[in-house]
Amino acid sequence: MNMQSLFTGGPKPVWIRYLLIIGFFFLVTRLILDSRFAHTSLLYCLAPYSVAIVIYIFMPQPQGRYRWQRFGRHMFSAMIVMLATSALLFEGFLCVLMFMPIYIFFAVIGFALAPKEWPTKRTSDVFRVSIAPLIIAVISLEGVNSSLSLEREHSVTRTHVVSLSPQQVHKNLSQPIHLDAERPAFISLFPLPSHIEAGSLNQGDIHKAHFTYKRWGMDGVNVKTGETWLKLASVQPLHISTEVVKDTSYFAHYLTIHGTDITLNPLSESKTEIILTIHYRRELDPAWYFGPLQKIAIKQSGDYLIKHVIARSES
Repeated sequence: MNMQSLFTGGPKPVWIRYLLIIGFFFLVTRLILDSRFAHTSLLYCLAPYSVAIVIYIFMPQPQGRYRWQRFGRHMFSAMIVMLATSALLFEGFLCVLMFMPIYIFFAVIGFALAPKEWPTKRTSDVFRVSIAPLIIAVISLEGVNSSLSLEREHSVTRTHVVSLSPQQVHKNLSQPIHLDAERPAFISLFPLPSHIEAGSLNQGDIHKAHFTYKRWGMDGVNVKTGETWLKLASVQPLHISTEVVKDTSYFAHYLTIHGTDITLNPLSESKTEIILTIHYRRELDPAWYFGPLQKIAIKQSGDYLIKHVIARSES
């Protein structure tokens, strides 16, 4: 069998190709997840680029007039591979949703650089195809070891002026917590605690948030449970600090919350500036993708906590 018949011919029918591709990337992803490279760019950069190239080569390409038509067919094939592989790995829809933008980015690169006909005989096409993997390989090294990792420790500070006194803020924080208010679109994708054990503001107390994440959106099927324990490390009239002493929630694999600092700056008898700082560690690479995403999530979460927990009685 020559190269042309391999790429444009069998195996047939097409679903056999899907099974082979899904099986191959299931094994590759499983090996990475079970290694020390599970959170590195090897998984989140090199793997999606490889998926894009394999689909482009081994799946039938529509003979449409426009390249975007072929790209649309490619993305349809990619979604089948991604969802099927995710199901085999028992991952949830949220992982696929977070993974898709970075996949689309590398799929666009791979699709743009790939020649219109494969295999190609044009020297310029060969050069474009050969240089792309080299660039992706370099990008994919981020996180492989400490010398190839960017800064992971971060803090986000949110400041609000509220019509409350520091004493009223303390009263709010000593009440049970109910997170039932509407959330911003981005953080609304992530599950809230199923229930929270809180209702005190004594130094040394531990508040517990219990999480139930239905990976496939169904009760009793592929459900992950966990807890986050938040210790009140210091409680002062104008400053409260907390420390996360235990976190077994699903998201602890990707983002480590160290704790918070709440500073109360009285501006008048009835106005207080609330300064909330959240300390966290980014666990996923690449930083250029997950860094901004996690920062947005922390910012929106901080604003939500100030409005609906720390200053909940303002209205």
